[in-house]
Amino acid sequence: VRVCEDQTLSISCSPGQTINIVSAMYGRPTREVCPSATILTTNCLSPNSLDKVKARCQGASSCSVSASNSVFGNPCVGTDKYLQVDYTC
Repeated sequence: VRVCEDQTLSISCSPGQTINIVSAMYGRPTREVCPSATILTTNCLSPNSLDKVKARCQGASSCSVSASNSVFGNPCVGTDKYLQVDYTC
């Protein structure tokens, strides 16, 4: 699942199941996702994405994470980013 910068990602599992975060990425590795006029680089990843998402979501039945620089830091100033999370229940 993914959301563009400044949106909130919400994930949930069925009752009795918990979230297992497989991968998480906040940044800008491609132009095709969340197209924007403000893309100065596509070599942009926040190194703490997985840790931040796991801290909020791992083992929970549901969670929300804001795709924002205040949560993940700003790995590339002047470039709009997005949050991509892969998970299982």
